[in-house]
Amino acid sequence: MKELWSVHKIKLLVSISVIAVISVLGWSGLSEGGTDAPTQQISFIEEVQGEEKEEKNPEEIEKSQEVEVANQEVLIDIKGHVMQPGVYRMKTGDRIIDAVEKAGGFLEGADSDKVNLAALLADEMVIIVPKEGEEIEVVVQQPVTNETGDSGTSGGLVNINTASLEELTTLTGIGPSKAKAIVDYRTENGLFKKEEDIMQVTGIGQKSFEKLRDEITVAN
Repeated sequence: MKELWSVHKIKLLVSISVIAVISVLGWSGLSEGGTDAPTQQISFIEEVQGEEKEEKNPEEIEKSQEVEVANQEVLIDIKGHVMQPGVYRMKTGDRIIDAVEKAGGFLEGADSDKVNLAALLADEMVIIVPKEGEEIEVVVQQPVTNETGDSGTSGGLVNINTASLEELTTLTGIGPSKAKAIVDYRTENGLFKKEEDIMQVTGIGQKSFEKLRDEITVAN
């Protein structure tokens, strides 16, 4: 009887020991899992958020660049038959009609037909509004800014093969960063063969091209 009780006692102790070991191992696993799981989850969230920050919507980039362009300024000098001749600070993308309005409008007798009111303004541009019957050789003087001494404009259009950085920023939607990208592209890849080739420049897509296609040329 004593021997039978001893056997049962040993079995009971062994069972208790096994249960205790399993409990300890299970608790350790839970503790480890409870520590690692949140850490892994936080790391994953941070990684996803990092990717979201790096990825930018092209439309958002274009809008920010348009805002940048709108904040650019040029100085022009308007003379002749306007109410208030002088030097004015204008926004990039403004046209001669905007400069005339800034100067108070035309004086009576001004020959507005000799001025291209739709022409884009460029930094250091001189605009002379003649009076009727007055002969002026150059109504609009474009600045000469590139190294060759030739203006990057042709017939009112900006030649994207020869225009300087300053001249390129007069184009609609082209700020300093895009102007530099255009110069870098033609330096590395050669001159543009047609106007549509400007879409090969980083940051200039179909929508941007549609806005400036009537302002550019590749003619020599």
